[in-house]
Amino acid sequence: MNFWKNPIIKSLGWKEEPKGVAKVMSVCMLIVIVAAYFLPTSIQEIKLLSTIICSSTIIFFVLFAYVIIKRFL
Repeated sequence: MNFWKNPIIKSLGWKEEPKGVAKVMSVCMLIVIVAAYFLPTSIQEIKLLSTIICSSTIIFFVLFAYVIIKRFL
């Protein structure tokens, strides 16, 4: 089954498969959501996982700023 046709993903608001920057942003957002809500805090304290979560957050906000700046300029 295609990941983007999953009913859970569609219920989150994604109607079709994102392209380009939006796909990277959505994957980063999913990583942070899963880590924040489903992983216990003891697992989140592992250095590798905390690095992945922090880097996903940073990548998301950098790409978000890129999209906003590109849209207004």
